[in-house]
Amino acid sequence: MNLKEFRKTFRDLSGLYNLVNDDYSNNGVDFFINAGSKFLDRLDETQKSWATHFATLAIGGFTASFPQCRAIKEVWAASPTEGRWQLEKKILQDLVSEYLAVLPATMEQGAPLYYSPCITRSVPKNVVLSDYQKYLGYLQVASTNYNAILLNVPTDEAISVIIHGLFYSDTLSADTDENYWSVNHPMLLYMSTMRQIEIANRSTQGVNDWSNSISIEMKQLGMDLVEEIVAEADEMGDNPFNFYTNYGG
Repeated sequence: MNLKEFRKTFRDLSGLYNLVNDDYSNNGVDFFINAGSKFLDRLDETQKSWATHFATLAIGGFTASFPQCRAIKEVWAASPTEGRWQLEKKILQDLVSEYLAVLPATMEQGAPLYYSPCITRSVPKNVVLSDYQKYLGYLQVASTNYNAILLNVPTDEAISVIIHGLFYSDTLSADTDENYWSVNHPMLLYMSTMRQIEIANRSTQGVNDWSNSISIEMKQLGMDLVEEIVAEADEMGDNPFNFYTNYGG
């Protein structure tokens, strides 16, 4: 169901009419719905926990940022001339000291082979970049609310960067918005929404009751995922619990 339909269902089941207007528009419930959706995302892995983000880098680019990412698992690159190849992860300080110790504008461009998740938050938040004009080339990523990665060299051609990882489900804001939980498991989303409300009301018993009910339902989804992963994984050397090899790839 979409967000407006979910609000109507929530209003009818919970009786919390103060959070949903008579026309089923938001009167505060959307905050709890999205908090509940994120709680379910973090609670366990499902078939939709993994996702892929595609970023396009122009010639000379060496950073990519992306929203809603919980954990970066693998990074690949692709170009018309080189095909597709996997980038090797490096510790941030190693990547910087070995490859980015000089101004990127002075570096020889090429096909990146390594990446590192990088820091995207500055303190204070309102840094005036013009104050650091001489050093702008070293400030690889401006402050952002997104996750980001650094590549070891500026690209010598336009490439696609492909990030595989754990991502949050889509945020629900417009009436017609849907996400994995609202479409496939609306009752779980309702339960998780109610749990967030109990947290706001500081009701320990209510939180525990909803948490227990959610855990029982989520356990079944986890079992479905395991069944899918182990299917046909009977050859010698198979590791059925390598999620990316058997499912995410």
